[in-house]
Amino acid sequence: MLEDIPPIAGTYLLVFQSDKQVMVNVGRRGSLELVPGYYFYVGSAFGSGGLRARIRHHQGVSKKPHWHLDYIRPHLLLRELWYSTDNIKCEHAWSDRLYYTIKLQIPMPGLGSSDCKCESHFFYSEVYPDVFGIRGSLDNNNLEHIVVTN
Repeated sequence: MLEDIPPIAGTYLLVFQSDKQVMVNVGRRGSLELVPGYYFYVGSAFGSGGLRARIRHHQGVSKKPHWHLDYIRPHLLLRELWYSTDNIKCEHAWSDRLYYTIKLQIPMPGLGSSDCKCESHFFYSEVYPDVFGIRGSLDNNNLEHIVVTN
């Protein structure tokens, strides 16, 4: 899977699944109750290693949590990812569209978006939304989609 992702800058959407209910400590943000369903995390990778390095980080479990998602990741199963190699950050537009267009829920306001004005970069849905709805809401010509097989 990772070999298909280019080591260049871009924006990504990770889709996770949880089949259990668990309380997770998200560092200084406090506690978050994960419930069964689907979780969506939007981010950008404009640093060293680009998309491949950032997605590799989020694919695994971090021993020293850095991002909000690092605290939650051990409790989620990565199911698929979407990414764009546009040279502009799309994470804010994607987050707004997932929230306002697809109507995904925000399990913890500000999670993943402490450095911007977005409501959140982390979303929840009890059921998986329509793939065409996701593709349409991300609205990007350079959009790639990968289903993760575990």
